[in-house]
Amino acid sequence: MSRTRFRDCYGGLALALLALSPLSADQPIMNMMPRWDGGYGFQVRAEHIHRSDLKQGSDVVARGFTEDVTQFHLEGVYTWDRSIRLTAKLPYVADARREVLGAGGQKIVQRDEGIGDLTLALPLKHYFNLDARSGSWTLAPQLRIPLGKEDDEFEVWDGVWGGGLSLGYETETYVFFIATSASFWVFEQPEPAEWSYSLDLGWNARDNMQILWESDLSWDDEGKFFLSAGPALYWRWNDNTHIRIEWKHDFVSRVTSDRFDHGNGDRFSAGVGFVF
Repeated sequence: MSRTRFRDCYGGLALALLALSPLSADQPIMNMMPRWDGGYGFQVRAEHIHRSDLKQGSDVVARGFTEDVTQFHLEGVYTWDRSIRLTAKLPYVADARREVLGAGGQKIVQRDEGIGDLTLALPLKHYFNLDARSGSWTLAPQLRIPLGKEDDEFEVWDGVWGGGLSLGYETETYVFFIATSASFWVFEQPEPAEWSYSLDLGWNARDNMQILWESDLSWDDEGKFFLSAGPALYWRWNDNTHIRIEWKHDFVSRVTSDRFDHGNGDRFSAGVGFVF
């Protein structure tokens, strides 16, 4: 691919918001841009998560005890060199509501809102260009900085320090796009360490449009395990404006076995990014 084609080519997520948790390895803008020295950009993303049941391990203990989380994400990136960039992601919980079992078996509603934890990352990329295919390898150390309040019974974000590392590979031709990624996080006590893996398959339907099917695995030290998958659409409105929507469904959701948590969910996300 030419440099212009490579610079303007398709966005996509290498690890989409890690199923239904906030431990994403995706980097703004649309995980792909900017790819030139001195480039910068930001994106705004709205996200809604709905989980339909209260579970313990793989068992449903209270069907219809729901959890709903609506968040907005402000994410930015600056690229010193096309292979070195700094990213920042700050979430805001607009409304979070979950239903839990009380001591007498009654339904109790808990809520949360406010700023979440800040995630900083330093993605280091190695690009390659072959005869009919281009791509990159990515190594990204990440840092979680607790900013959210800790005075609620229900907190969407952990509110603890954390460190993470992700390794990704992606490649594309004029027709298809493939991305795979693995990552892990280690947090302050009492939060468990977490791992994830993703595989994204995309079709470059037009010069400015990509259709993807994304699959995500996530698990932690306490036995939590999620398998989520679904479609995504990326659209480059012009050289500066990029739009992306996605939907994912939990095909497998197992929570920790020593306490109740919500599972069996869906997540919808839509965002717009600007790159300069």
